[in-house]
Amino acid sequence: MEEITPKKFILNAGLFTGLVSVVFGIMLYSLDAHYENGTASQVISVIIQISGIIWGAYEFKKANSGFISLSETLKIGTGVSLILALISIMYLYILTNIIEPGFYDISLEIAYNSAIENNPDSLGGMNLNEYMESAKPFVWLAYPVVLIFTLFLGFMESLLIGLVIKKEQH
Repeated sequence: MEEITPKKFILNAGLFTGLVSVVFGIMLYSLDAHYENGTASQVISVIIQISGIIWGAYEFKKANSGFISLSETLKIGTGVSLILALISIMYLYILTNIIEPGFYDISLEIAYNSAIENNPDSLGGMNLNEYMESAKPFVWLAYPVVLIFTLFLGFMESLLIGLVIKKEQH
């Protein structure tokens, strides 16, 4: 009898979740809403991620005669999140370097205007050009932040899911 491992389920759910996430990102881009980092888009992104983890875990559980351990759920959730993060980073790279090379300039300008509007003293009197020059060297941090945050969130989500759906053989 063949042993069932989480690998296939991680790959299937991770690729599908990444694809759905990219489609959502393209939808935001086509609506010119990709600069808005609103609560609704963040909630939808979390729902996409948690749905992929749940789907992968349930498919594994179904294939494994109804059994799944907490550690298997954590593997599936973290694996799905890793694939999602890598696909999201590739999409972000393509968006910011090919589709819209001025993405970070516009994002920094929006951040500057928001900071000035909310707290005029927060930037120490910097003008827009000074702000952009001081912030541009750090835009590359978006890539590791996406990776770390997606993995952390996926781990926490899969921990909660695992506590709910675990059913171990005795």
